[in-house]
Amino acid sequence: MNWHTLSLPELEILQKSAVNNGFFANNYGAVNSFLYEEKFHSQIDFKDGWVLERYESAGKYCFSFPHNIEGDSSKLSDMIAVLSDEAKSLNSPLIFHNVTLEEKEILCGIFPDVKFTPTPESGDYIYLTEKLANLTGKKYSRKRNHIHQFESKYPDFSFEPLTLQNLDAAKEVEEKWFAENSEFASENGTLSDLEFEKKIIFSVLENFDFFSKTCGASGGLLFIEGQPVAFCFASLLSQKITDIHFEKCISPYARDGGYAVINKEFAKTVQTEFINREEDLGIEGLRKAKLSYYPEMVLEKFCFGI
Repeated sequence: MNWHTLSLPELEILQKSAVNNGFFANNYGAVNSFLYEEKFHSQIDFKDGWVLERYESAGKYCFSFPHNIEGDSSKLSDMIAVLSDEAKSLNSPLIFHNVTLEEKEILCGIFPDVKFTPTPESGDYIYLTEKLANLTGKKYSRKRNHIHQFESKYPDFSFEPLTLQNLDAAKEVEEKWFAENSEFASENGTLSDLEFEKKIIFSVLENFDFFSKTCGASGGLLFIEGQPVAFCFASLLSQKITDIHFEKCISPYARDGGYAVINKEFAKTVQTEFINREEDLGIEGLRKAKLSYYPEMVLEKFCFGI
């Protein structure tokens, strides 16, 4: 095995694989693989046209489900055997995280005595882009009312797609959002998470041109009286789906409906059929917020260990 840290040039290979496989799960997105490698000590290997990934969780090595760069699954069982041998060489159990329902069924066929644990906190919320962009129908009436209140209070608001020319405005929003939330995060012990998130957001913005050309990176900015108050960042996960990685809005605009506005305005610019707004991390408030937009599906995920 040739485990190594993912490099920026290798993102092209991961993006090609994601597109060829038609992935909907955000953990297979090229941008996410790059952004979270430091947090999870993830490493990658390209073997015989396959993408293999391992990372650390609770002191143990875990693997992502292997996938072929061209979307050919004919030698899948061989690659799972390779990872099984690798786990043995590490004196570790064979563990897969973020396994989808389809992948779960494949592993059940290979390992009849497999043990699976549902991980609902990792499930991806998938939406029809058209519905998020239009918010039509009775069930979205509260969202529309919230947006109307925002428009009435801030009639001069404007939205701009994220570009190389306005990246500093996005950084400004992140700086202010971090300052607003750092005190609470310090009290409940999650400041390090926010600091890490800020670091990778700045990394995204500093490499935006590369991500845009390689992974279809996009995003948007919300302005009030010419001042940036919200931003979002996304990338093309595969042919049918756009993955929203970050969405931030500063006070008091967040309370007044800023998140609903930038969500809707950005959705208008998305060209794919679906939008992945990622997982809820087991946070009740985040779960309710994501369900309030009525996802087409919540993509189930499981942890596998043998």
